[in-house]
Amino acid sequence: MNKRFLSTTLALTIGFSSFGMVHTAIQPIQVEAATTNAQNNAQAVAAKADQLIQTGKSLMGQATYSNSVYKSTYPYKFSCASFLMYIFEKNGVDLGTYNENYMIQQGTYVARNQLQKGDLVFFKSKKTGTDPDHVGMYIGDNKIIHMADSKQNIVISDLNSKPYYTENYVSARRVLPTLLSANPATKGDKIVENALTYKNKVTIGTSTSESSLRFTAPAFVDFIYRKSGVTLGATTLSNLMNQGSTVARANLRKGDLVFFNSVKGSKTPSLVGIYAGDHRIIIPNSDGVMTRVLFVDYYTEHYITAKRVFSDSNSSPSVSAPSASTSANQIIATATGLTSKAKFGYTYNESALTFTSAGFTYYVFKKHGIDLKDKLASKQALVGTRIQKSQLQKGDLLFFSTNNGGQDITQTGIYLGNNQYISMTTNGIVKQNISSTWAQKNFVTARRVLK
Repeated sequence: MNKRFLSTTLALTIGFSSFGMVHTAIQPIQVEAATTNAQNNAQAVAAKADQLIQTGKSLMGQATYSNSVYKSTYPYKFSCASFLMYIFEKNGVDLGTYNENYMIQQGTYVARNQLQKGDLVFFKSKKTGTDPDHVGMYIGDNKIIHMADSKQNIVISDLNSKPYYTENYVSARRVLPTLLSANPATKGDKIVENALTYKNKVTIGTSTSESSLRFTAPAFVDFIYRKSGVTLGATTLSNLMNQGSTVARANLRKGDLVFFNSVKGSKTPSLVGIYAGDHRIIIPNSDGVMTRVLFVDYYTEHYITAKRVFSDSNSSPSVSAPSASTSANQIIATATGLTSKAKFGYTYNESALTFTSAGFTYYVFKKHGIDLKDKLASKQALVGTRIQKSQLQKGDLLFFSTNNGGQDITQTGIYLGNNQYISMTTNGIVKQNISSTWAQKNFVTARRVLK
């Protein structure tokens, strides 16, 4: 259940390169590197979920639990998260991570009473920390398949069978179909599919020989885009970063190029990635071609810019992410639903539903897989994108001082629309008007954390 089962060195070495051949007792499923699928095609999604379940069940009695050793070939050794990472990748769906706290931020939130096959289900039994410490996959009939522990290994469990599942349930995320291609596939889909197809066939180094599939990192990017019908004509990082038009990190689409530095604050790129949708990036470096998620602190701290280098009439931000309005309504429903349940307190306590104002917003957003990074209002004010009061949308975070005009951020709220916001105060959770005298005097800033 421990998501940090690999050392940094081992994680970078293994990355998410191809897994070896499976044990002969298991029949591997032959799939494309990326699967073309309509976003709302329930039949196709159900078929993919059945493939995932088949692969998971085939490993029962074959794989054993380990939170320190990872083996993707017989004798298989998995943690709960790497088990799911493995069965998804074997079926052409790239989660890009073996960490529960990153998995819970992918796809779309789904209520417990609306679970479908293939959904990821998260639990937290440890009293310390805020991240989930266990994950399983829903297989229908109120059951999940998961790598449970060193005694049980892979098991199928009913969600009502034990107090563990009822008391420690955190959330669920639907990653099918958001991690799949659209139908018809966009140019961005094709770029991602080509990159994943060549992922285990190329060598990334200091020279380029296309005939032997050896490339520098930027030459690999140029090659993949050329294969996808996009001519870049740039084989250095600096030239790649001068291509196309700049796009905000919050508006990334499949096929955008994302650049990172090696020295914080530097504008000189040392790493380029291909955005693969739903916070995932494909990174060519000396360890090969790997997939990662942008949630990792390194990519936040070393991010420089992103460039859109092609136009695609079929591309749509909604292909890889839920609409902001849908997420906002879900968050608002959670926040307002706590009105008579949660109370103010200086100690963050989820079991007792006791929060400060920032603890309240942290908890509400966390329930929907969004990490506000901290339970201090001043730290939350650094998350997302700064917006003007005139640009407020449902789900935006509001930040206030509490001394009539000061700039020290000490209070948070969630914008509800129609000039209203909800906030935890010393009097409990209340709805207030942003045009009130107090709010006008104490408003400091607003941030948008929903796409």
